Amino acid sequence: MEYEVLGSSMQAVSISLSPGEKIYADSGKLVSKSQGITMTPRLVGGIVNALERKVTGATAMLTEFSSSEGICSVSLAGIMPGKIRAIKLAEGESFISEDYAFLAAEDSVKFTVQAVGLGAAFFGGAGLILQKFVGPGTVFMHVVGDIIEYDLDGSGSLEVDPGHIAGFSGGLSYRITLVDNIRTAMFGGVGVFLAKFTGTGKVILHSVSRRKLSSDIYTQGLEQTKKTTQ
Repeated sequence: MEYEVLGSSMQAVSISLSPGEKIYADSGKLVSKSQGITMTPRLVGGIVNALERKVTGATAMLTEFSSSEGICSVSLAGIMPGKIRAIKLAEGESFISEDYAFLAAEDSVKFTVQAVGLGAAFFGGAGLILQKFVGPGTVFMHVVGDIIEYDLDGSGSLEVDPGHIAGFSGGLSYRITLVDNIRTAMFGGVGVFLAKFTGTGKVILHSVSRRKLSSDIYTQGLEQTKKTTQ
């Protein structure tokens, strides 16, 4: 499998597949494909995991892409302006993502879901289930806005607004904490909760909170509709 990330501020990824190679992708992310690419609905992880994916807000079914004639290509993109990050996982290495950040993965990557602690129910509104990917292979993530990336070396911790989290290394420890000053959270536009990461690994963030962006667009749309109907 070979791939090329296309574009700048609104990126897509073009993936070339030889016969016998497969990827699976989140539904609704296809941009284009060669005639020789075959698409097949797929329950990755079985019925239970499909239902758990539905709980996260993602689609229950994934789409499998394979080549039926020579080297063929398929291009995929997220539904919001953003960038694509390829995560290469070694054998047994894991990566965890929030629901909508997952774009696609090589067929060799094992997909499961991971329940998180009760406090993490406020994990950007994603609920109690996150998506877990175990290597070997490459996982493609779609990040809203620009990519902000941190490499933790175990010497300290990182606190993040949960709505900005795209994904993180499976070996990191994390928990949801209250902000130090509740008054600041209530009146300063800061969330009440922060996600705290410790250990060694990578944290990848959306520069723009998808949920806040969606909420603002919806609110402004309602206000504009009211103005035009008055």
